[in-house]
Amino acid sequence: MKNSTLSTLLLILCLDTGFARAADQPIDLSPYVNNSWCGDLGSYNLNCNTFPFGIQRYNGIPYLIPGNKRGNANNAWFSDFAAGGGNGVVSVTIPVNVARIKTVYTLMNTTWGSTQPGLLSITFTGSAGATWTFNPVGGINVRDWNNGALTNTCICQLPDSAGNSGTINAWVNGLGQRLDEQIYSLPAAFATQKLVSITITDSGNQGVQRSFLAALTVSTADP
Repeated sequence: MKNSTLSTLLLILCLDTGFARAADQPIDLSPYVNNSWCGDLGSYNLNCNTFPFGIQRYNGIPYLIPGNKRGNANNAWFSDFAAGGGNGVVSVTIPVNVARIKTVYTLMNTTWGSTQPGLLSITFTGSAGATWTFNPVGGINVRDWNNGALTNTCICQLPDSAGNSGTINAWVNGLGQRLDEQIYSLPAAFATQKLVSITITDSGNQGVQRSFLAALTVSTADP
């Protein structure tokens, strides 16, 4: 009887501390990633081999970053690589097809920094007509991956209401490089339908922001 009570108590404690959150579902990005950390960021020789891959947990949220320990597999969708290193609009659409999503988490940064608005958008599409587009702005909702002379700030807070977003840091290597976590609290309309897909659209240029997406997790729980 005592052992049963103890097991139940431990389970409750684990659930309360977020150790186990069945509501969280990492999305496999491996069909959509197009370059490796050292294939894209490696041209700057800034500790690209320290960047994470595989199953990770940041701020209590599980993520699945594509790649392997050999470093010869793609890790993220890089908009600069998708654009061939030039200008022009590029996008990627990630199928989700999960019902009653309240919160979406991304690991996203930019290759360069810019505070120019309108360079990046993320669109959420529901199965019964719900749609929401958010436009992250450099220095507010998204920043570059290297702590140098470009965009090093973000609002660093949770979203304060449905239909809003916040950004907090997820990972640092202690050498000046980082990955940030964006938290999207979806509008209420998504609570009654499936989140069909998420589309990231980038309108930057080489040397002008250019985002990359390393991981995506959806959740039926609030942030």
